Amino acid sequence: METEIAAGQNDLGLIICKSCNEVLATLPTDGYKKFYVVCQACACKENKKEAAE
Repeated sequence: METEIAAGQNDLGLIICKSCNEVLATLPTDGYKKFYVVCQACACKENKKEAAE
């Protein structure tokens, strides 16, 4: 049972929005890693901004 708890605590990977810097999710990785994406809210704002131009 303790090994299951320890395995769940190794979520060292982060998925971060590159526009608003919000942490969207964590991933189980062997080391600390950051992945940058654009979240749904920011993607929607960017699409509206491009349509207005």
